[in-house]
Amino acid sequence: MPQLSPPAPDAATIPRPRTALAGRELVVQIRRLLIVTLVVCLVYPTFIGASSSFCPGGFDADGGFLDGNGQPTEIAPECLSLQMGPSPLVFAAIAAIVLMTLGRVIRVANDLESATRMLRRAALAIMIVGGVSVVVAQVWFGLLPVREWDPQSGYFFLFPFPFASVDLTVAPLAP
Repeated sequence: MPQLSPPAPDAATIPRPRTALAGRELVVQIRRLLIVTLVVCLVYPTFIGASSSFCPGGFDADGGFLDGNGQPTEIAPECLSLQMGPSPLVFAAIAAIVLMTLGRVIRVANDLESATRMLRRAALAIMIVGGVSVVVAQVWFGLLPVREWDPQSGYFFLFPFPFASVDLTVAPLAP
């Protein structure tokens, strides 16, 4: 009985060696930049939230109002409330970094090395913007002299702009 040779493989079934996609490293760096941007845009508002309030005065034993000096008054004392949240300017700065970097890569980069360097630096800049914004805003907010607020004379607060936005509310003490 004659030996049968295996059928010759056709071109569709021959495995081809995998070749690297041209520009793969650039796509990896762009993906990294977008992931860093997304993470910072999620982490920044999570750690930027804070609140503080102060109400000079209160209630006496009969349910009447007391002023900041402990004296009875007919008028409800005013209370101060501060709420800190994320600033739209930080998000705008992050978006500007991403868009300017991608535009710069398109216009200026001569080779893969310079393009990846620009993208890595942009990712680092975004992390720095987010981290510095959180630290500066939290420290600044913590140093606001809320307990020294006097509703009679008013008070000027210098808020941590542009690192965060702060909503100030003054309302009478509710029974």
